[in-house]
Amino acid sequence: MMAVLALGSGLDGCGWKAPPRPPLAAQPPESCKQGDGPTADTVQQAIATVPIAVPGSAWVEIGRGHTRKCRLHWVQIIPTIASESTPQQLLFFDRNTALGSPTPNPRPYITVLPPGDDTVTVQYRWRVGSDPECCPTGSGTVGFQIGPDGRLIALGPIPRQ
Repeated sequence: MMAVLALGSGLDGCGWKAPPRPPLAAQPPESCKQGDGPTADTVQQAIATVPIAVPGSAWVEIGRGHTRKCRLHWVQIIPTIASESTPQQLLFFDRNTALGSPTPNPRPYITVLPPGDDTVTVQYRWRVGSDPECCPTGSGTVGFQIGPDGRLIALGPIPRQ
């Protein structure tokens, strides 16, 4: 399950538009149960620990999802006052246990890619040179899993960290 923030008409400033989703009948059945993920209280407590990035705003959830095996869950948050390049944050959960964020500071242009069995892959983008706000050309991806010690681990370097 993944939600996408759509500003305006659904196009970003570069004219990119998400491909249409297949009809609901073609979607794979949801295998995770509500009890497999974090409760609303757990999510709110985790969000409350993230320092406010934009004065006068609050963090709001714009997306969430999980791995196919239902253990690793993520919630994407963004300030209520936001533009295309406003930093966002990802919070990870081992079912109902908060694991925190993979980056100490919020980052703009975060996209969570389709999940694996045990891995959540995140695409980080950034502006290079005179890139317009809408269209960062820098890009890198990294996968995240729950390690043997129960902590979130990155399966490679986090781009521009």
